Amino acid sequence: MWGSPDRGAGRHPYSASMNVLVGFDGSDGGRDALELTRVLAEAMGARVLVVTVLPYGPLPIPYEILADEEAERAQPLFDEARERLGGLEVETRAFGGGSPAGVINDLAEREAVDTIVVGSPHRGPVGRTLIGSVADGLLHGAPCEVLTAPRGYAGEEHGPFRTIAVAFDDTEEAKAALKRAEAIALACRATIVVYTVAAPVAVVPGAAGYTPAIPPEAGPIVTQAVKSVDERLAATGRVLSGQPGPALAEACEEAGADLVVSGSRGYGPLARVFLGSVSTQLMHKAPCPVLVVPRLG
Repeated sequence: MWGSPDRGAGRHPYSASMNVLVGFDGSDGGRDALELTRVLAEAMGARVLVVTVLPYGPLPIPYEILADEEAERAQPLFDEARERLGGLEVETRAFGGGSPAGVINDLAEREAVDTIVVGSPHRGPVGRTLIGSVADGLLHGAPCEVLTAPRGYAGEEHGPFRTIAVAFDDTEEAKAALKRAEAIALACRATIVVYTVAAPVAVVPGAAGYTPAIPPEAGPIVTQAVKSVDERLAATGRVLSGQPGPALAEACEEAGADLVVSGSRGYGPLARVFLGSVSTQLMHKAPCPVLVVPRLG
């Protein structure tokens, strides 16, 4: 059986036996998600579950897994998915009825999924992540981390992540994001860059004019975060100034980041993904895939 039913019985959410779920509907956004799934799964040695939700008319229940003869409608999608995922261990499932986000959330809960991968809707600038209806449903209550591919990600074949950025503010949610980034970086031999965004402190203008200052506590936060990173990894840190979302996105672009990791907002159910204002801004502006990590229960 794919997945593991014992997540609630002490299974670590980032175990060596990693399960990745990707929804694929034949769209360009779905192909972007498949390419990102390949990159992550190859690095982490993960198993992949490809799911499609087909229109199926009224049902007595919100959705159901399709019988073999009905699932044949999805076979061309699954054939393409397997081809794009190369030699990875892949299982496929077709569902009828229900909302795609609802089906994926429920399945992720039952199958102890570690990561859900989604694409961006194909509007807006290429290379940027955008939140579509399915991603929005997943990013507000998914039982595991959610990884979003930027528009056009499938336009080229990507190698392993080499530079992983982390949005860090010394909260428990940010610490969870940093730990997740470490696990991926170890698998990819990537460098970690820790970013803390500090709002400038207003300074009374003097003879030389107004000069915004960065709060003094921001530096030690970054320094301590970098020191906490696994010694096998190269890690650097930087304090940014300005609006968090745009500042983080700009820094990621300057660093050539292949992935940016952010924590969920600091309230809501444990072990669920809930976007906060910073994560939402980052999702819309980041030049690379965005991984949102749930609050660990």
